[in-house]
Amino acid sequence: MAHPPLRDARRSSHPRCVPLPPDGNPYKVGVMRRLLPHLLIALLFAGFRSVHAADASAKTLLEAVGPGMVRVEIDLQFDKGEPPTGVMDVDPGARQRAVHSLAELVADERPLETTGFLYEPGRVVAMDWTVHPRFIKTIHIRTSTGETTASVEGYGRDHWAVFLKLDGPLPGATPLAFKKGKGVGVASFYRLEGDMVRELLPMPSRVQQSADGRVSRVVEHQGVAVTANGSPVGILLNRRLPMDDSWQASPAQWPRLNRSDYDARLQSVGTLANAALLRTHLSFRSPKSTPGTPRNRFRPHDDDEDESSTEQDVVGVALADNRVVVLAPLNPSTTARLQKIVLHPAQGAPIPARFVASLKDHGAFVVEPESTLPKPVRIVRRPMADSIERITFRVDLELQGETRVQHLHHARINAVRVGKRLEGFPELPDASDVDNAFLFTSDLELLALPVESRRKSEARPTMMALRSELTPGRLIAAAVAGLPATGDPANIPVSEADENRVAWLGTELQPNTRELARANLVSEQTRDGETGAIVTYVHPGSPAAAAGLTPGAVLLRLRVPNEPVPIEVHLDEDMMRAQPFPWERLDELREQFFDRMPTPWAPVENRFTRALTDLGFGRKFTLEYMVDGKLLTHDFEVTPSPVHYESAPRWKSERLGMTVRDITYDVCRYTQRKADEPGVVISKLEPGGKASVAGVKPFEIVTHVNDEPVSDIKAFERLTRVPGELKLSIKRMAKGRIVTLRPE
Repeated sequence: MAHPPLRDARRSSHPRCVPLPPDGNPYKVGVMRRLLPHLLIALLFAGFRSVHAADASAKTLLEAVGPGMVRVEIDLQFDKGEPPTGVMDVDPGARQRAVHSLAELVADERPLETTGFLYEPGRVVAMDWTVHPRFIKTIHIRTSTGETTASVEGYGRDHWAVFLKLDGPLPGATPLAFKKGKGVGVASFYRLEGDMVRELLPMPSRVQQSADGRVSRVVEHQGVAVTANGSPVGILLNRRLPMDDSWQASPAQWPRLNRSDYDARLQSVGTLANAALLRTHLSFRSPKSTPGTPRNRFRPHDDDEDESSTEQDVVGVALADNRVVVLAPLNPSTTARLQKIVLHPAQGAPIPARFVASLKDHGAFVVEPESTLPKPVRIVRRPMADSIERITFRVDLELQGETRVQHLHHARINAVRVGKRLEGFPELPDASDVDNAFLFTSDLELLALPVESRRKSEARPTMMALRSELTPGRLIAAAVAGLPATGDPANIPVSEADENRVAWLGTELQPNTRELARANLVSEQTRDGETGAIVTYVHPGSPAAAAGLTPGAVLLRLRVPNEPVPIEVHLDEDMMRAQPFPWERLDELREQFFDRMPTPWAPVENRFTRALTDLGFGRKFTLEYMVDGKLLTHDFEVTPSPVHYESAPRWKSERLGMTVRDITYDVCRYTQRKADEPGVVISKLEPGGKASVAGVKPFEIVTHVNDEPVSDIKAFERLTRVPGELKLSIKRMAKGRIVTLRPE
């Protein structure tokens, strides 16, 4: 058993005893005991005096600069029924943040407030609110004893500042007299709990050093920096201060754009926007439709894109080398129908353009005009962080059909968000809608533009819609310059015959469920049945058959070279075909409902085949799947499927009022027909047509016309053009009958 540690004989555990000094002299102990209460009282009194002196000093400093701090109130308004957009701090300089939408402030009859600093008689500087002037009704400057109105006379170039000129005298305000000196505190002025308060804060002490060696102090609150005797040395509006005293100066010495210079720059930006931001008219073929098959069934997130539309007007940006980047995030099935591109400058004749490529990582594609564009934009090449807080010019361009609605103003970048591949993306302070916003520097260089990120191929659906984000212009310019490597070869216009091409593996699939996942020992690989699909049939001669896939295998995911995220296999339950097709009751169906009927056979295109198609034909990928609880892989290449029902050749007989298609492998699979058996499938019936009146129904098969076999739609066309009575041999699954038609 271990012994307990020895206690120091000079110490006592009694709480009222004072430990002996190291030399153990009891006389010194007695003296210390007698002096201890006096020492404590002296220390407390000294602390009280220092705190009281500090409070008195703070009060003196606040009173010294208080008359130079005023309240700026911006009364907002709607413009042509449009509310001011964005969300911002009610007081950008307050320590207690109160965030409201600008439209909410109008509804509450409440101004947007901030602190102003009277730096000269009749002159106030404040944090720039960057709200478009069309939404501003009046600017008021207030003190506790008076008020006046003001107008904007300039903006800071490098400082987050707006310069105001007072329309009249302002009682109770005294201009700040700036001097060089050592700042000891920052005086702030803001609204707190319904009242206006002044506060003295310590000088910024946080120091940051950038990668290039620049050192600066981080400013967290706006205010007036003051010396120990209450003299103001400078105004803090930016987020960073130089380490030296170069920032100590009156705002009158800050670089600025006077109102006349500002208006001239704004007009130049507008002229450039008219020349380089082009209305681009896109024309598409009408999409091929199949009765009972809804469009957009695999892209629920594409809320802003109508795949059935045949006309779109979008914005194109003229770049160097006579290239235009068109800001339209078309998916491959929509781009496939693209037929014509025409550029419409704000002034001048329309210019036809040729499709070049879709950008792989950005929601845009590149075209080449037939004639040279006169004024392409120049792109800012420096890092985005260099533009933080500097004045930039904003163009909000919205296309309302063929009409351009353009608003010009300015903006300031509040922060830079780290995005893909560690690139810096600008963020504005008011969280306003940037779907139509283009940012230009004062040198008329394009800084950022609204681009939607390209959604990667996916077999599992994503319901969240993507939105445009301010994207550095240099990223888009680099992507355009990097073509064809930065392009997407699968997202291109194709001929009408190839419009419904779809990739395949040669398998028919069943959605996975929790019960099936557990039964097939794939719960861990499929998140307990959330992902994965089960093979129910393998078509002979298909890539899956060549790889040895068999029914019962569970497809898990696709791994694509140079793609960081694997594509998880996911299949939706086909609710339209959850019940057997009602062949027995087909005669009871009225003809006006024919177009709403789903096909009896499942469509070849599903989320899985759509994901393969979006990868692009010829693209390599590795399929991960499980058989009997074992994880297996196999390398494939994306290949197009054979002709299927939706892509099959078709022909419409006006005499009979019906459209037929060639029988394809998926129809043969469903109807259990041999490939060499004659027949064409009826895909559409016109209400009131001869065929419909005679009792012909959709999805039946015509095998003979006047006792002659029908091998394809060409044979059907030839045989039905013969004048006189027509006898059609029709099969509905296993049942056959003869229908007699008299077209004349």
